Amino acid sequence: MKRILGIVASPRILGNCEILTRVIMDAAGSNNKMEMIRLTNLDIKGCRACYTCLPKEVPCVIEDDLNFLLDKICVSDAVVIAAPCYILGPHSCIKKLQDRFVSIGNKYEQFSGKPCVTLTTYGAPGWEGYTEPALNLTARFLNLNMVDSAVFLGAHPGEVIESPDNLKRARQLGRALFDPGYERTAKANECPVCWSNILKYEGKNIICPFCGTRGEIKVEGEKARLVFYPKSDHRFSEEGRRRHFDAFLNGKKQEFLNKRQYYKKLQSPYRNNLYWVTPD
Repeated sequence: MKRILGIVASPRILGNCEILTRVIMDAAGSNNKMEMIRLTNLDIKGCRACYTCLPKEVPCVIEDDLNFLLDKICVSDAVVIAAPCYILGPHSCIKKLQDRFVSIGNKYEQFSGKPCVTLTTYGAPGWEGYTEPALNLTARFLNLNMVDSAVFLGAHPGEVIESPDNLKRARQLGRALFDPGYERTAKANECPVCWSNILKYEGKNIICPFCGTRGEIKVEGEKARLVFYPKSDHRFSEEGRRRHFDAFLNGKKQEFLNKRQYYKKLQSPYRNNLYWVTPD
């Protein structure tokens, strides 16, 4: 028996995200233990940027529901993450979770290898925005093993399951979770490392802003195509995580401690700020 955790980043009861998560989890196998968490119901506070959590053995000092969520991911064998598109991006509870990844990123071994699929729902054709890459980014920072991701069109609660194709795709995602031979179909013009379709253009060169993979635009006759040059030490590799969360962030923390008095002098002219306003 496997344990599957569904993380639903939507406040809507029996909405498209919740229903599709159920379809995916059910398709993974009837003998599994399934649990769901509504991310919008959790109390996840904003990061304080205190860097107290940087040592691997030190948890975040903020007392909220983050550790409850992480503990549930730790004991799960697979994870499904679902979010609706709100104004071209995922529901804000996903960003609140991402903002706490400084306290999670250097503990990446805890979640390594757990298969994960993500699903995005959106209500207006062409308005899915960057929700899918943002969900995949969430899974990758948690060091989950991304198996596949999908986007579903549907505005009204339950609308997504009107389409037999949507149900077929959702069930495919569920069966893929524990299928070691499953191979995701790559999409055109996406980063081959993190699957992001958001790319930065710098003259001839292109850069994935998520994992840092570089490439170029090649023109052959009247056709242009993107050619990527993936490296093994990208941001989501074990080496990339060590470089950022262990070396860089701990180095910046020590740099701040060494120059604390200097920074206080720089701040001094701005301490008596009378510009702040607050609600009555």
